[in-house]
Amino acid sequence: MNTAENTSIEAAWHWFLKSLEGIIPEKELQAIGREVFRHFFSIEPAERVLNPGQTFSAAHLRVLENVVEQLKEHTPLQHITGVAHFFDLEFSVNQNVLIPRPETEELVQWVLDTIKEDLGSLSAGLSLLDVGTGSGCIAIALASKLSKAWINACDVSEAALKLSSENASRNNVAVNFFSCDVLNDDPAISGLDLVVSNPPYIRESEKPLMQPNVLDYEPASALFVSDDDPLVFYRTIARKAQTWLKPGGWLFFEINENLAQETIECIEKEGFVNVELKQDINGRDRMIRARK
Repeated sequence: MNTAENTSIEAAWHWFLKSLEGIIPEKELQAIGREVFRHFFSIEPAERVLNPGQTFSAAHLRVLENVVEQLKEHTPLQHITGVAHFFDLEFSVNQNVLIPRPETEELVQWVLDTIKEDLGSLSAGLSLLDVGTGSGCIAIALASKLSKAWINACDVSEAALKLSSENASRNNVAVNFFSCDVLNDDPAISGLDLVVSNPPYIRESEKPLMQPNVLDYEPASALFVSDDDPLVFYRTIARKAQTWLKPGGWLFFEINENLAQETIECIEKEGFVNVELKQDINGRDRMIRARK
């Protein structure tokens, strides 16, 4: 597009959509476009519709062209903007952490619903641990709703811990972050009410099914596990959670939908009871909760 002259918002919008036609599915492209115009140009959808002839400057066009080129390279939108939205909060993200996803929001909501059902209210004195926190999205979202709880979170990646700490400050919540390689470390933890984790669960053999914007830009160590032992994180965390949790404590996992039954059996073998499988909004087996 000719960036030498100003054009209209409507023309810029249609150029954006046309440039990425066939590269990004239309429904997804519309959502990406709305976020691009909102984030970079402070143009809300209503303004774009009601004032289509409003000037879109040459400087804005240059920014838009740069965004389009990055999207053509399958760069995730959240890496272009530097932020991701999760549970009505804003998180910094980069190549060191997974981009927070909607199904993980459903996991957080299930945790909150369970606490309310079990204790009657989101009461003080709760002690929780998020294993493999990444960007900190689970721990920080819980902390935002459980202001009087003791929220802990760990990760093997120092880069992830640095970013998650920044995200906690960004969202004005208190979370105790600490370094832990859960497969090899045995932190001295006890008396927890709840453990939650979204561990690596995609088998190496499932890589061909993944999109380039995931494979090329998100940390493989947070995504993939060996086909020989795809439940290694679930088995290890469940086993250690038996020590960490108080009697009656809860264990929550996000899971690989293709290994739902195997994951249930794995958790039951580690001594947990009342193991319950929950589907996400798209009808996929994506979450498990169990009780010590």
